[in-house]
Amino acid sequence: MGNKKTYKIKMRKKVRILLIMLLLLILVPVGITFSKYVHDFIGDYLIKTSNFYFNSDKLGNPAITYNVNNWSGVSNFKIQFSLNNHKNNLLVSDSDIEYTVNVTHSSGVTSSIDNVSGVIYGSEMTDDYEIIITPQRIFNTGDSVTVTITATSSTPYVKVLSAVFVITVGRQGIGYEISDEVNRPYLDLTITNARDQYIAGEAFGDYEIYHDFTLAEYMALSAADQAKCFSARVTLTFDPNDVVIDSTSNLLNSATYTTTTVNGVAYVSSITFDVEPMSSNVVRFYKIDVSEDYTYPHDNDPSIITFSAI
Repeated sequence: MGNKKTYKIKMRKKVRILLIMLLLLILVPVGITFSKYVHDFIGDYLIKTSNFYFNSDKLGNPAITYNVNNWSGVSNFKIQFSLNNHKNNLLVSDSDIEYTVNVTHSSGVTSSIDNVSGVIYGSEMTDDYEIIITPQRIFNTGDSVTVTITATSSTPYVKVLSAVFVITVGRQGIGYEISDEVNRPYLDLTITNARDQYIAGEAFGDYEIYHDFTLAEYMALSAADQAKCFSARVTLTFDPNDVVIDSTSNLLNSATYTTTTVNGVAYVSSITFDVEPMSSNVVRFYKIDVSEDYTYPHDNDPSIITFSAI
């Protein structure tokens, strides 16, 4: 009888120990998660109540993803962003902010910045950066590279801002960008054609439409057949309520275009023209609203001018 009682007591102890262990196994992960939540909550609360502002015009928390589809695949690609220490014109961080910027990217390209440290001083308020992505191999139409930019403040508090840029080749060798700024009456659209070939714009002889010619093959064609070829044919489409193309541009002499009537006046609304190989062309447009900044590429904003090329 005594042995049975002793056995029952031992079994109860074992069961109790097993229950305690099981409870600990359940509570420990919960405790870790809860303690992390409390830590993050306290950290965010301290940041928000200490006049600490570490922000960016393009980087965010959580990370922001941008998709750009007009890269030529052969020219450099520029990413511009700024870091600042204010929430608005009245709310500025009480102390200087020390930070680091880290850039990672896909294989096949290099960046002008990999790691850099900086300080945003109270009187300066903003630090500006330009990262140049340079291709190290040939990228074809549809190929993409991914660039991740991370800015991390170290003092007085830790905060992480980041952005992911997915840069895709629109048509290999053909790209464009728009240079603009607020209160400037015009913008400049720069087209870069890095192709060193011609293609047939129509079938002729033994060649089908879109047949590729090297420069040597093109030069061997007759003048009549050369006139049927082009290296790149670009179409720009735009709303004359927003921008008006410079009427003195030489492109209008050899281009085809369509018009849109605004207040009884016909304005050019699209223009198609050929671009020579290994060349760059600048097309100027005048802005209706000079307070706008139509710089492109810029974030995920669409271009004020639609660009297409064959």
